[in-house]
Amino acid sequence: MAKGLPLSCVPIGARVIISGVSGGLKNKERLTELGFTKDAEVVPLHKSPAGDPVAYYIKGVVMALRREDADNIYIRLREEY
Repeated sequence: MAKGLPLSCVPIGARVIISGVSGGLKNKERLTELGFTKDAEVVPLHKSPAGDPVAYYIKGVVMALRREDADNIYIRLREEY
């Protein structure tokens, strides 16, 4: 899989699309089970006071991810219509 921009680099409020998930098999499975799947739209909502973790909105749920996990989720920009 070609790597691109990691989810951890996306600014708060930007809408992006997941292009893939990397990492070890267990980590990749866990993130996929949490809903971070290819072509899913995700929006970073809030950073914790220390900056890590970050709350993300995905598939109708708000979920917090640590930077080390968000670094393994690659995104592409959402096409505007």
